[in-house]
Amino acid sequence: MKKINVLVDGAGGDVGQGVLKSLLDSKLNLELYASCISTSSSWLYKIKNSFIFPFVSDKSFIDFLIDFLNKYQIDVYFPTVDSSLLKISKFKDEIEKHTNTKVFIEEYSKVKICDDKYLTYKFLIENSFTAPQTISMDSDDMEKFLQQNPFPYILKTKSGNGAKNIIKVTSFEELKPFVGNSSWLLQEYLDISNEITSGIYIGNDGEIKGIYILKRTLKCGSTYQAERILDKELETKLITIAKKMNMKYLNIQAVYAEGRLLPFEFNGRLSGTTGAMREVFNVPEAYIKEVVLQEPLKPSENTMKMFFTRYNEEVVYTESDIYDLKKRSALI
Repeated sequence: MKKINVLVDGAGGDVGQGVLKSLLDSKLNLELYASCISTSSSWLYKIKNSFIFPFVSDKSFIDFLIDFLNKYQIDVYFPTVDSSLLKISKFKDEIEKHTNTKVFIEEYSKVKICDDKYLTYKFLIENSFTAPQTISMDSDDMEKFLQQNPFPYILKTKSGNGAKNIIKVTSFEELKPFVGNSSWLLQEYLDISNEITSGIYIGNDGEIKGIYILKRTLKCGSTYQAERILDKELETKLITIAKKMNMKYLNIQAVYAEGRLLPFEFNGRLSGTTGAMREVFNVPEAYIKEVVLQEPLKPSENTMKMFFTRYNEEVVYTESDIYDLKKRSALI
């Protein structure tokens, strides 16, 4: 059987690296390809088939991507970079129509809900799920919201990741410059010591094939340390949300305390903890088995209590390595 060619972008980020780690652990016959936008992206020097890609904002990016996928006969493409997801989801049908590649991303409308935290809030409320009290900063109901919900609040941009543009505000004077700005939202202040992150994978038959829940500690917006939570009641609540969103894989970030679940963010891509949790459920491998190899999936039965801590690792490369990377990329 020929090798399955797999492209993972964002090789300089923790999500891309987690996907690559998962695939390197797989027993499937895979040929890995990695891409990123900078010669300083570490994992471009750990994967032999690595390339510099143009920015997704480039007008010709989709044409470039289609040409690349065809040239290297890529069977599966895992997008992992937040800033690229909306564009790739928008053109998913076109990409798959003009290639033999399966793209691990959902339709645009669902990715948009994940990308916009206010749309995430509206989805939760409209479907009778609990959520933190939230309002758009351009809402006419701002005065009423402030009267009903005491300071402090969390002020954040509707789009964004990695704890960027998140501000704790304790007075109206701090809030005032943002009033009327439709790019920002205001949310009740949550105790992040009770923050969890989770990953839920739904099979083609509509059944849950894998779920993990982690209580985590953040460093620079990413999970630094985590403890796996084994809680059937919590799993049921998260699964109900995931099935309503009806995505192949959904990452849900929330606060969970005293039996109350308050989701505040969805990710419409594989999450940064994908690599660490591959022993519980190897999501990239499962997708390839199900979608490319057409194999039925059994639900993961792993119930082991686990912990993990991230650490730094140096990747050393030479001028010759950089030259080779640029040379490969120029030949695309």
